[in-house]
Amino acid sequence: MQRETLFTSAGRKGHFRGVALSLAILLLVTLGFAPAQAARGGKAGIAPDLADQIRKGSPSSNARLIISLKGADVSFVTRRIEELGGTPRSHYRNVGEMVADMPLEGIGALAEVEGLEYISPDREVTSLASHLETTTGANQVLASGQLTGLDGAGVTVAVLDSGVDPDHFDLRDEIKGKRRVVFSWDFTGRGSLDDPFGHGTHVAGTIGGDGSSSLSAGRDFAGLAPGASLINFKVLDERGRGYVSSVIAAIDQAISIRTLYNIRVINLSLAAPPIDSYVNDPLCQAVARATKAGIVVVAAAGNFGQDQNGNKVYGGITSPGISPAAITVGATNTFGTDVRSDDAIAPFSSRGPTMSHTTDPLTGAVTYDYLVKPDLVAPGCRLVSLERSQNYLVNSYPVLHVNTGSSSNNARYMSLSGSSMSTGVVSGAVALMLQANPGLTPNLVKAVLMYSAQIMDGPDLFEQGAGMLNVEGAVRLARSLSKVAYALPVGQPLNVYGLPSAQTTIAGETFAWSQGLIWGFGGLRGDAMFTVQQGAYSQSLIWGSPNRLDAWGMGVTYYDGLFASDYVVFGGNGQWNYVTWGSGSPQASGLIWTERLYASGLIWNNRLIANDFFDCGPTSLIWGLKGYGGYDSGLIWGIRDAGLIWGLLNER
Repeated sequence: MQRETLFTSAGRKGHFRGVALSLAILLLVTLGFAPAQAARGGKAGIAPDLADQIRKGSPSSNARLIISLKGADVSFVTRRIEELGGTPRSHYRNVGEMVADMPLEGIGALAEVEGLEYISPDREVTSLASHLETTTGANQVLASGQLTGLDGAGVTVAVLDSGVDPDHFDLRDEIKGKRRVVFSWDFTGRGSLDDPFGHGTHVAGTIGGDGSSSLSAGRDFAGLAPGASLINFKVLDERGRGYVSSVIAAIDQAISIRTLYNIRVINLSLAAPPIDSYVNDPLCQAVARATKAGIVVVAAAGNFGQDQNGNKVYGGITSPGISPAAITVGATNTFGTDVRSDDAIAPFSSRGPTMSHTTDPLTGAVTYDYLVKPDLVAPGCRLVSLERSQNYLVNSYPVLHVNTGSSSNNARYMSLSGSSMSTGVVSGAVALMLQANPGLTPNLVKAVLMYSAQIMDGPDLFEQGAGMLNVEGAVRLARSLSKVAYALPVGQPLNVYGLPSAQTTIAGETFAWSQGLIWGFGGLRGDAMFTVQQGAYSQSLIWGSPNRLDAWGMGVTYYDGLFASDYVVFGGNGQWNYVTWGSGSPQASGLIWTERLYASGLIWNNRLIANDFFDCGPTSLIWGLKGYGGYDSGLIWGIRDAGLIWGLLNER
């Protein structure tokens, strides 16, 4: 395997689409343009696209038709369809229309029937994509999209949180008459499976809400995988508090029943203090076990990207996000636009490197993990998702409620911000990937997410990881790989027909994928990562171990130098470039902050935050309602007591 010194990636900044269709409609109305007149085929009009299909298609080919009646005798029309080799399907009296299958060669003769008004093809109907779906590219792979027709069906995501409201309309499959929350268990000892806090239901909706309750208001607040099934593991109480032991118990249970419910993803939108190295941290150990069992674990980076004065903080990744086995997600701000060119890292999103550590019991020497985290970033500011009626968050902060005009308690929405929300976005994306290719191992899922991500211009490696989530690219790459990847020996073909085009267009803007992975302290490049099976994709291997470069074969190049004690790379023009870190290695608690970081080579001021920054004492954490950077209602951190998981990353 080749070894280089800098991880570079050619590519442009990515962007979004969504405005083009509205603009086209506006021009159509404003300028007075009219659609093309229907081609005439006798008495009834024939739609232009159907007429084109008749001209270009085989005469014997069938088409599903919608026939508009204008006083025609239904019995006569039915007989005529059959005489012409067609099959009548349905008659809708109230709207005066029929549906039939017809050979193309018979459509002209059918149009001669007296009383028929118009014949058109039964066109595909597409839903209005939500902002979240559009800005991540998920709308291009959902069931209503034109690429793959996915919705997460058949994949189950375990949501370990404050509970999930299974009666919310957006979590019920009305067609099949069942809830999509297929199993629930309380690990808090409170005896309730519901979500009085409100956080878990919001996260569940971000993962798999179908947005149906918002459509009547002309909105679409759908999640990423509206067909996925959900497991409700309640590990946090009515104030968003819980114990690490409860989370571990829930992970253990998820491993036990994974086959029964096809649990492929665990969502951990929660945080514990990153005190121990991931090697010893019990929550990280549980995450590693789940990953080795074949479950993709998606964890929040945390919301400690700023100190109480609004200064930028480095080293704030929380547990279990410090685990190399987890896919750790930071948050971006889309500013409410579908285009990606204006996206930025959310100021609260925790930055790497991981400062969890081990201490030598004899010498007292501290060794930091220094892993690059987060792994990638996704939208996490002011995301609208499901609201459990009368939950603690909305009761405490009514501004979080989003009014859609509905009076039903099972059709409410609320807005939250945080890496919790970003984590749900990525979990939903993973469900789509696993539906497209069930043979992906957790490590291969992480590789695909990184390789297809978009490098942001400006943020450094510790802010954005491999870059912004690109659902369209991730699903397309996942689908191109072997469906039995988990069983392939190392060196066997992983991609038979070649890699797909490494670029994506979202909201009318085209960007290149990163086409590289972050591994340990460096990066990897080379098509061989996805053309042949690599040892790194084994479920028994913890991802990113710097001393396991032997997990990669020929054709994969390792690049040293993504960061060191005196520099780190940042994104610029779709590439990784150097920026100076400062002088010397981090000291004391190792937490580094600076008021500003510009991608211009300016020195990063090396300063220290007190060692008790990550303690659970009431005076050592940023908590309460703390305003920052133009966010309406500030930062909701929840309530923290000694030994409890930090208040759940629920900011607005």
